[in-house]
Amino acid sequence: MVRNILRCGVLDKLLATNAIRVIIVIATRVPDYFRKEFEHPNIVIEELPDKLYSKFRKFFIILFSGLVYTVSEKRNIKYGGVNKGPSKKSVYLLKNSVFSVISKITFLKHAARWVEQHIFVEKDYDHIFEKYKPDLLFSTTVYSKLDTILIKAAKRFRVPSISMPKSWDTIGRLFFVAPSDKIILNNATMIDWIIKEQLFKKEQLYISGLPQFDIYKNKQSYMSKDAFCERTGLDKNKPIVLFASEGCLVSWDEIYLDDFIHNQKLLEKYNLIIRPHFNNFNEKKFESYKKYKNVYVDDQNLRVTHMFVDGWDVTRSNMEWLTEVLYATDVVLCFMSTFSLDAMAFDKPVINMYYDLPTKKRFTPMEELYKFIHYQMVLKEGGIATAKSGAEVMKVIAEYVANPSLRSQERKNTIDKFCYKLDGKSSERIANSIIENL
Repeated sequence: MVRNILRCGVLDKLLATNAIRVIIVIATRVPDYFRKEFEHPNIVIEELPDKLYSKFRKFFIILFSGLVYTVSEKRNIKYGGVNKGPSKKSVYLLKNSVFSVISKITFLKHAARWVEQHIFVEKDYDHIFEKYKPDLLFSTTVYSKLDTILIKAAKRFRVPSISMPKSWDTIGRLFFVAPSDKIILNNATMIDWIIKEQLFKKEQLYISGLPQFDIYKNKQSYMSKDAFCERTGLDKNKPIVLFASEGCLVSWDEIYLDDFIHNQKLLEKYNLIIRPHFNNFNEKKFESYKKYKNVYVDDQNLRVTHMFVDGWDVTRSNMEWLTEVLYATDVVLCFMSTFSLDAMAFDKPVINMYYDLPTKKRFTPMEELYKFIHYQMVLKEGGIATAKSGAEVMKVIAEYVANPSLRSQERKNTIDKFCYKLDGKSSERIANSIIENL
């Protein structure tokens, strides 16, 4: 959320009042570049030690998390997720049988929250409240250890709290064991589900849009295709296809590139931009593709750091460059990803690879990956073409290049539904919601 809150405009709007002091709390070592970037009279950065849990405590964290048990989490346990391998079959069977039952018992959710607040009190970060006496706690990652402890402390110190999930695609996974007083959502698609499964009331929910998308609306000018191709070494006379990697979740995705280049002959007709994913960026898995003509590996515009668990600390210039890439692109290839929304924000045609290719690497069947609740809702809007083979991908690319307006209305409908308002004011709405609750 450093990108979405600190660099997309929310922090700037809060500081513009000149009456708000912001304490940024981070449970890791804070590098010098970060302190320098956010050096301001009304900003304090507090570096906290990470909380270490015993096996006993971890057991209850896992148990309480399973009080919301969706097909998305079932898939994660069975096949593994980002930076996490699959569970043993016996572990999967045990978790699946337990979570399938307890997630249906509403009383257990209320009981878990009471236990979390009154038994697992955790006063590790109370000194923050004693030292600064904050008027509001703003939590940016509802599932994190740090946020959970701070929200519980806020309740004890009678400090109101607001949460905002890390991303629109994370709210449907696990139970919020320590809920804040209010929650900011990117869109309204999950409201009914959150009220039912997370036990929130409608008046506790606020819709903002996606702050990281504000730049797409507010940017005033873009590079010409000639200038873009000169910078990237691409052929200005060929359409541009962008392949967006899904990182650890589809860690074998280079086999799709090999198929496109060697079997489908994609480079004979098109330029190719390969955009690595930040969570396995250091593997340099796309380095070998730099040898091909009319291929640009976009690996110079992602800042990777050890500061955060996912390793990504995007800069404003990184965001600016992504807008240029999306603007220049003719067709986007990706898997089930928020990147599909990024592309559709520019009305760019999107193709999802909805098929498996032979590989000896660990992999999850593609059909399983697309079962994520949030992404199923996106696909139902019809703005994304789902291809069942490399040959079908090539066929759909050709159709889109010949007629970019295909599915344009469906793409607009998707953006209207999942981005709330693509008006460049999501950050302003978030900042206003914080100010109104001070």
